[in-house]
Amino acid sequence: MAFGAGLAQYLDEGDFVALDGGLAAGKTCLVQGMAGGLGYDEAVTSPTFTLLHLYETGRLPLYHFDVYRLAAPEELEGLGYEDYFYGSGICVVEWGSLVADYLPERRIGITMDRLESVGMEGRRITVAAFGGEASWRAWLLQKAAEVARQCCGDKAGG
Repeated sequence: MAFGAGLAQYLDEGDFVALDGGLAAGKTCLVQGMAGGLGYDEAVTSPTFTLLHLYETGRLPLYHFDVYRLAAPEELEGLGYEDYFYGSGICVVEWGSLVADYLPERRIGITMDRLESVGMEGRRITVAAFGGEASWRAWLLQKAAEVARQCCGDKAGG
C-alpha cells in the first residue's frame, strides 16, 4: 500500500498502469494504496466480478479494472474500455497481460511476485515504463525507485 500511495503522487491525467502477478500477489492492495495517495477515503475493492470500479472523489478519477474473469480479451470492447484506457483519469488494470493487445503503448507495467514461493516473506515489485518519451520513462523509473527506497529502505532494489 505504501508503494502505491507514494507512486500515486507522480501519476497524472491519462496515465495507465498495467498490473500483473499471481493470485494474492497484492495487486488490489497496491491499487488501494494508489487510491489513498490520490486522496480517496472510500473503500477500494477488487472489481473481479464487476470488471470495473470508478473512484471520482480524489485528485484525479481512478478507473480500476480487473480482467481476470474475462472469457476473451475482446469482451473489453463491450465495456467501452477506450473511455477509460484513454480517459482523463488514471486507469489501472489488474491482470493486464491478459488483454495485452488492448493496452496503450504508453503505460506503466508493474509485476508483483510473492516471495514466500522462494522461502522469503514479502513481495517483489518490478516497475517498467513503455512507450512515450525516453525522458518520461527515465523519470518514472527514477521516481519509482525513490518511492521504493522510502517505503522499503535497504530492502529496495534498483
